[in-house]
Amino acid sequence: MAASRQEINFNRLLNRCESMASDKRLKDWRLEKYIGALQLQLNQLKKSSSKPCEEVLTGYAKKVDLLKGLIEAEKLPTATEKSLATERLPPVSTNDNPTQQLHMQTKVLYQQEMRNELLGFTPDDSGDFGVRHRQKAKDEDIDTVLQHHHQMQEKLADEMLALARGLKQNVADAGRIVKDDVKKISDSTRLADTNTGKLKVESERLEAHTKTCSWWIWIMLLVVVATFIWMILFMKLFPKKS
Repeated sequence: MAASRQEINFNRLLNRCESMASDKRLKDWRLEKYIGALQLQLNQLKKSSSKPCEEVLTGYAKKVDLLKGLIEAEKLPTATEKSLATERLPPVSTNDNPTQQLHMQTKVLYQQEMRNELLGFTPDDSGDFGVRHRQKAKDEDIDTVLQHHHQMQEKLADEMLALARGLKQNVADAGRIVKDDVKKISDSTRLADTNTGKLKVESERLEAHTKTCSWWIWIMLLVVVATFIWMILFMKLFPKKS
């Protein structure tokens, strides 16, 4: 399927942005503007009736995200932060060699800058003076670097110790809360058992009282019936004299 005019324009702008990024022109303000326009064209391409397949669109989106990530990484203050930000960028397809090379090139560049920062190298170092300066910086700063790493390890150990103490305190608090909840449940269960026993006793008493009342009702009913029959017999045996 032939590419549409919209897709051709998008690829031209994409190649332009990748070329500028490869030439280490990440600080060029035009590149950020180009990437903004590239994102806008990608959104329009997704809505187009002649848009490419989803796989191709996904590849385009990854390329744009990579370029945006490189721009954001370049704005960070230190080479270490730039290197970490570049490492976190999601990789593009292994079939896309130019974009892969751009990603790897940028990561290598920031890693070199990070090493230069740690060893005291500067971009202005040149000639014999530069070599002596770098050697001197390396000799003077190697202890500083080792001391920095040692301090970082001590700080990490202190943080882990504090975290362990906090975790231990949280476990103790959780255990105390669970213990209190278990005690409350036990008390509630005991009270429920006591109330159930009392209810059973009262039910038995009520049942016994109900049986007694039932017997008295039957006896009274029999007495009333017997009295009624006796009255009828009495009236038959002793009729009223006229």
